[in-house]
Amino acid sequence: MKHKLSPRVALEEWEGFCSRFHFLKEELPTIQGIYTAMLPLVEAYAYYSLEQDMEQIVLPHYAYGLVTLGKGVDELAELYLEHEKLQEAYIVDCISLLLLSSAYEELAHEVEKKKGLYLSKLTFLGDTYPVTLLPRMFQRLMPDTICLTEGQMLKPLKTAALILQLEEKPQKDVKQACDTCAECKNFSCPSRRKTPQSLPRTYGAMQIFHIT
Repeated sequence: MKHKLSPRVALEEWEGFCSRFHFLKEELPTIQGIYTAMLPLVEAYAYYSLEQDMEQIVLPHYAYGLVTLGKGVDELAELYLEHEKLQEAYIVDCISLLLLSSAYEELAHEVEKKKGLYLSKLTFLGDTYPVTLLPRMFQRLMPDTICLTEGQMLKPLKTAALILQLEEKPQKDVKQACDTCAECKNFSCPSRRKTPQSLPRTYGAMQIFHIT
């Protein structure tokens, strides 16, 4: 099934944006200006299935799908990079993370409504389940705005493959279940909401923000 999405950055997300992604508070108007320019370029869709037909997924109830922000976001980031606007390209990536989280929530609500069950956990291929499931998932969903390369990479780049674990009774609210930071195993991510101080920064963040 194909479902049009309208992801947005919530007001409360802006409040912690600069600290999470290591920007100065004075830069927020510029960041929000880039967000305003991005929105018309976002062509977000979810392709999902409620069928229990993925043999390697051993769950009583689940759905799976692909979520994309569309090629326009990639093209904007590439345009900034071509003009050596590294920070602007990084801002596009940061905003994309928030838009994807919003898109996951939209998909979860759609699945709950169609399935009559409740989301308890959202995971990505490569975490609990292997990336080798991707070609089969792609073949069954047949997304018309996403392609899978020979190297098993999804394009547009702002695309994710998801497994939605479902329960008969609500376990947590959808926003909490879609908090990808809470489940992510990349503890050294510089954009993690709660990163232990002892863990290293990534090389890319160190270069952009001159972190030593």
